[in-house]
Amino acid sequence: MRKFLLPFLLVLLALPVWAQPSILTFTAERGEHFQVRVNGRIVNRSFTNYVRLNDVRPGEHYIELRVKSRHGLYKMGQKVFVPHGVEANYGVRTMGRSGKAYLKLLSEVPLRPIVVVPTPPLPRYPDYDREDDNYDDRYRDNYYGDCRKLLSARELDHAIEAIRSRDFESTKLSIARDALRGGSIMADDLKRLLLQFDHESTRVEFAKYAYDSLCDREHFYYIYDLFRFDSSVRELEEFSRRRR
Repeated sequence: MRKFLLPFLLVLLALPVWAQPSILTFTAERGEHFQVRVNGRIVNRSFTNYVRLNDVRPGEHYIELRVKSRHGLYKMGQKVFVPHGVEANYGVRTMGRSGKAYLKLLSEVPLRPIVVVPTPPLPRYPDYDREDDNYDDRYRDNYYGDCRKLLSARELDHAIEAIRSRDFESTKLSIARDALRGGSIMADDLKRLLLQFDHESTRVEFAKYAYDSLCDREHFYYIYDLFRFDSSVRELEEFSRRRR
């Protein structure tokens, strides 16, 4: 019985790692704006010079690009293979005036394996709709310190849904600011909001806006792995140090 039990336990422990998806990014090496289709599905309706796809299924995918440049519109289709558990970074390149473009694999960075850690049960929250508002405020002050009006999971989901329904980055930013105005947020939830933006500059801008609303500012570094450029991380580190 023990001979069969040990392999079974090893399989259970490895399941979280096997289930880990990959990440796929595209960057225009000359700054052109492009639109991406993956397996026939449009990823970004608004043309941009950088696209990041999380939770990509490992394996072969068919990528179609439409690239805007000063020479006109470039089109291409190319199969790429995304290995398991990596961040595959591709450069978008155009070929002179030929009207052709192609993808160049820049790097494949292994991702950290997902470790499933059981979380202790949270205390029961009071009914915030009850008339005793002072009681609710005292309860949240005791549990979250100085945080006020912490963004709930349902409110966060509604905000993300509203952001995803918009194409323009400026509109997405306005919705995110409205969702957070007068309230508080946890670092993990801020990370989910930042993932909704296509441009790194917008992510930096909103991260700075949201910093003063963070309940756990000591975890601000949780968001750093969302940024492709080291300069963005350094900018946020310096910003957070000045705000302490």
